[in-house]
Amino acid sequence: MRRIILLAGLVLAVGVLPSGSALAAVGGSDLPLKGSVSGTSAHNLATGVVDAVSSGQLTHFGRTTVEQTALVVPVGPTTFSWSGTFTLTAANGDQMSGTTVGTCTPTATSVRCVVDFTSTGGTGRFADASATLTMTLLSRVSFDPGPPPISYGEHRNATLVGHMSW
Repeated sequence: MRRIILLAGLVLAVGVLPSGSALAAVGGSDLPLKGSVSGTSAHNLATGVVDAVSSGQLTHFGRTTVEQTALVVPVGPTTFSWSGTFTLTAANGDQMSGTTVGTCTPTATSVRCVVDFTSTGGTGRFADASATLTMTLLSRVSFDPGPPPISYGEHRNATLVGHMSW
């Protein structure tokens, strides 16, 4: 009888714990994710494919590399859509990957992009992580008439802001 009461008390005590406490042992729930990166990009104007590589600091990642591949296509006279994939690599090699969507607006010498990231997988400590973040960048652009025609971009201090659970 004493064991039944002890077991019932234990079950009740565990049931009263807040649900976030289990996640906190792993990393946390709805943790802020922020940082900044700088890097370069190349946009093949014939195919619409952009490849970009950036590096900087990101909370929970430390020194970070961001690799992106996207399709950028016009959706209006001054707006382009961005749709692609990303991989964030932390200082220790653990990775988070996922999809990106956003918009870009060109000016005479630069392009402003706002891109939303949604994680779909990872490795190491990010294997079970979920995250959403937004990157905002202003990239100076230069053109090479080709063939194929390519625009090259350079961005500094692109901001990353979002949330992560792991």
